[in-house]
Amino acid sequence: MTSMDKAAIAFSIAIVAVGVGFAFYAGNVQDNAPAISAPVVTKTVKPEMQKDPFADIADKVKQEAPTTTEKTVEIKEEVKMEEKPVAPVEEKPVAPVEESSEPKTVSVEIPTGTSSPGCETSNACYSPASITINAGDTVEWKNIDTAAHTVTGGSPANGPSGVFDSSLIMGSASFEYTFDEAGNYEYFCMVHPWMVGDVKVN
Repeated sequence: MTSMDKAAIAFSIAIVAVGVGFAFYAGNVQDNAPAISAPVVTKTVKPEMQKDPFADIADKVKQEAPTTTEKTVEIKEEVKMEEKPVAPVEEKPVAPVEESSEPKTVSVEIPTGTSSPGCETSNACYSPASITINAGDTVEWKNIDTAAHTVTGGSPANGPSGVFDSSLIMGSASFEYTFDEAGNYEYFCMVHPWMVGDVKVN
């Protein structure tokens, strides 16, 4: 063991001895200290002092205040006195909305891609494929497809009815027909017979 280790052990023992001695001294001082007791103060309260100082005021207010019912009656009477007669509001007769009897033009588009079969499965060869109009109204078919189409009265099964026929409507062109008589008018494209539509005229 080196002299350094011995010195460290001796120093540690000295610190422990000092700590034990201090603890012993402090405990001895505490045990021998004189005991001082705090004085106890007692106060006798007279019965009349325990009474709520505001009790008299509260009782007085309760006696003088009117009951809730009386207040409500007073308020209602005041409201009745303040009511002024209101002049009756004259209701003006509302004019019935008249539907315009003026003839109108309804548009139907011939969509792009209808020159190939497939549009008939979703009833989209003419858009809209079925319309309802009044007698005297006009239907305008606009060809927004690049291929030429026709709008021919009739059906692919029975052929043309002879009521109306557009002949070929080129791309970006249109065709109009005015329906003067009520009825149900079927039509189709003679070039692409899967394209069908109808116009119901009231």
